[in-house]
Amino acid sequence: MQTTANLWEVLCRDLESEKQSAKAEEYQEIARKFLATARQVFPADSSRLGDAIEIAGDVCQAAGQHAEAQANFSEALQSAPPISAARLTAKIALLHDRMGETAAARKDYEKAVALSDQVRDPALRVMLLSQWGALCKREGDLAGAETHYRDALEFTTRRFGAMDPETAIAANNLGVLCIDQGAYVEAENLHMQALSIREKTFGALHPEVARSMGNLAVVYHAMGTHEKARGFYAGALKIYERFSAADDPEVQAVRANLESLPVPKARA
Repeated sequence: MQTTANLWEVLCRDLESEKQSAKAEEYQEIARKFLATARQVFPADSSRLGDAIEIAGDVCQAAGQHAEAQANFSEALQSAPPISAARLTAKIALLHDRMGETAAARKDYEKAVALSDQVRDPALRVMLLSQWGALCKREGDLAGAETHYRDALEFTTRRFGAMDPETAIAANNLGVLCIDQGAYVEAENLHMQALSIREKTFGALHPEVARSMGNLAVVYHAMGTHEKARGFYAGALKIYERFSAADDPEVQAVRANLESLPVPKARA
């Protein structure tokens, strides 16, 4: 007789095998078949069945079947232990966000952040704060976005350190918001911080370094410091062109910004 562990291994192996040979539009039926088999094999209160329900939700989400994915995650959440509950609530929040259900997403982000604190999952907490801030920003709630972005930056600095890549992401997000708010001096400091971290982490020639350089260029452009902006736009473009196609949207945006700068006056 096969053990529960063996049955789980076989079930998951079969799922992966079917996914590899299937088209994305077939994923929903594959997920349903996987889950139906799991319900036959595992008791209703078993952790393995909870895992299977969550995996079926992941597969449905990958297929773009968000409503069914949400139903799966919600079902798995009903009997999930705290660490799984934090992850599942985060997935539900992200789905509500993606589906444009912003009121529900806000509530779920709040619940998921509290659960991530409870289970001490710092990476999940930072991701949630960033996504929550982005939602607020899209909705025009700049004050809410600032609250979550500042929370993320304070947390990453305290938890991971001032020179960690997660801190660079948090500083970048807050810096972009500061540009939108016209707080250019703070935006400059934040993007300088992100640039310093990314250069130390990835080296001078990396797309993340280019991203920070491009953001600094936008700050200087907005401040009217055009020669500084020109230098940072050109530096960002030089790096991007090593890694990206000429028609990449980010490359095109940097090039357009560079070309929009006033032509330097000739020296007498």
